[in-house]
Amino acid sequence: MKIKSIIAFVSVLVLFPVSNVLFAQSQSEDNQSILHELVVKMVDDEWRVVYKNDETKSTVLAKKNDRVSWTAEGSDISFQFDESLFGGSSFELEDGESLMRPLAPGAKVGEYIYAVFVRGAGVFAKGESPPRIIIDRM
Repeated sequence: MKIKSIIAFVSVLVLFPVSNVLFAQSQSEDNQSILHELVVKMVDDEWRVVYKNDETKSTVLAKKNDRVSWTAEGSDISFQFDESLFGGSSFELEDGESLMRPLAPGAKVGEYIYAVFVRGAGVFAKGESPPRIIIDRM
């Protein structure tokens, strides 16, 4: 009986620090900030919001501490957001400029649809119709 108690005690001493290290690693990976880089530009004769390196995607899947950037290519543009998403509801960009916004600390998990108006063409840019940001965890 004493041997089983000693083995159990030693196991706890060994496993407890290991579990703390694994937990700390998973927490630090969750807190890693990701920059989602988007471009507003003409794609196949249509103004679109797309990922910088993938014109087939535009929906941002974000989490706490993530940042989103947009670059205007070919026209001045205006943005309209839910104020809770970035701490402001409207932003303006001139052609060639970029805008980077971190998610607001008070943003809640959910789907946020936003509008991008292409001023030179007088139209709204499409994303995956419409452009959106989905916060899947904070």
